[in-house]
Amino acid sequence: MGKRVLVMGLARSGTAAAEVLARQGVQVVATDARPEIAFTPEVQRLSDLGVELVLGEHPLSLLQGVDLIVVSPGVPDTIPLLAEAERRHLPVIGEVELAGRIYQGPYLAITGSNGKTTTTTWVGLALRESGLPSIVAGNIGVPLSRAVAGLAPGTWVVAEVSSFQLARTQRFRPHISAVLNLSEDHLDRHGSFAAYRAAKARVFASQGPDDYLILNADDEPTRSLAGLAQSKVLFFSRRQVLKEGAWVEEGRLVLGWQGEREPLCRVEEVGIPGAHNLENALATALLARAAGAQVAAIVHALKSFSGVEHRCEYVATIDGVRYVNDSKGTNPDAAIRALEAFPPPIVLIAGGRDKGTDLTGLVEVVKARCRAVVLLGEAVPKFRQALRAGGFTAVHEVDSLTAAVRLAHTLARPGDTVLLSPACASFDMFANYEERGHAFKEAVAELGRGQA
Repeated sequence: MGKRVLVMGLARSGTAAAEVLARQGVQVVATDARPEIAFTPEVQRLSDLGVELVLGEHPLSLLQGVDLIVVSPGVPDTIPLLAEAERRHLPVIGEVELAGRIYQGPYLAITGSNGKTTTTTWVGLALRESGLPSIVAGNIGVPLSRAVAGLAPGTWVVAEVSSFQLARTQRFRPHISAVLNLSEDHLDRHGSFAAYRAAKARVFASQGPDDYLILNADDEPTRSLAGLAQSKVLFFSRRQVLKEGAWVEEGRLVLGWQGEREPLCRVEEVGIPGAHNLENALATALLARAAGAQVAAIVHALKSFSGVEHRCEYVATIDGVRYVNDSKGTNPDAAIRALEAFPPPIVLIAGGRDKGTDLTGLVEVVKARCRAVVLLGEAVPKFRQALRAGGFTAVHEVDSLTAAVRLAHTLARPGDTVLLSPACASFDMFANYEERGHAFKEAVAELGRGQA
């Protein structure tokens, strides 16, 4: 692993990596550009473990004597310290790669632009229902390196992995991987859709003929990844009947596995609504079956799963208006999927930090399904211009999420849905999408208390 390791970035994955390495007896130096992070409990714990902390700056002297650099996913590739490390040919990896070196697997890794958290959680449930030893970790919450440290051999690691995490992988080899879909996202970081797609493709880059890659047959940028794979490729589809994989036929989910055709459940029996969740359900069934889950356990998981927090999460009904928290909808395609999951009219709350994505498709869906849009955050000017250029004029602007909920309440009518699906990152106003979602739910709760 290296005698001296530099960990860059002390958010969740960085602190986990530093702690795991320190507990293994590795000499660790950790750095973060934020000086105030020194006062957090996580960083205090690193100090107690003997980790050398350099905060508030990234001096080039940090590279002296370093054998390995572990970079947190939130750290941009463009900072001078990383550029100098590359010039010196120092090995640079991400936290997911580190986890893969600590624990050999089996891994089941799930990526895609949308649906990762839902599908990862769903697969974990199906494996547990089948009695298979497994944990759920990664971008979904518990950092992968912390989750696998000391893990019993043979335990399945069901991992949600993002493009940022995958970009710094080298030998990470999931036995089963999936790319659920691909749409424009994180272009502010990756620079182009091609670079973003290439980062996602790293989830199967180290796989061999004995491994499985699960792809969405209905999504062309995803389907075409099959040509790059060395692993066995299986598809899921809600639009096509397939010979193998998972698909919908005559209103029923069907699994085609190793020559056997196994009916699962009817579409209306799937535990969470929406066409996008039908795709997630098909992917879940196929992934869980590849990992050895029993069909009965998969069916039970498909029917009983009620969804994850911050993803099309029902919050309350007030004065006949339904309030839904989709704070995890951080790109336009996610917001489109959320809008299509609920009957119109909808009052949409959107905005935040722009990720360089195109809003054309979102505007068309807004025109078809929304009564009004309430905007907030840094991206307001871009959204305002796109909506008005598309002919949608019921646009309102506020300066806080609480104000957005209050205004949406006055705009909505009984039978409407107020939907928070920002189509943007949260970092202009919140630490993460979870904090934004909790703020939305608290504002709705306050609204409800006011109506009592």
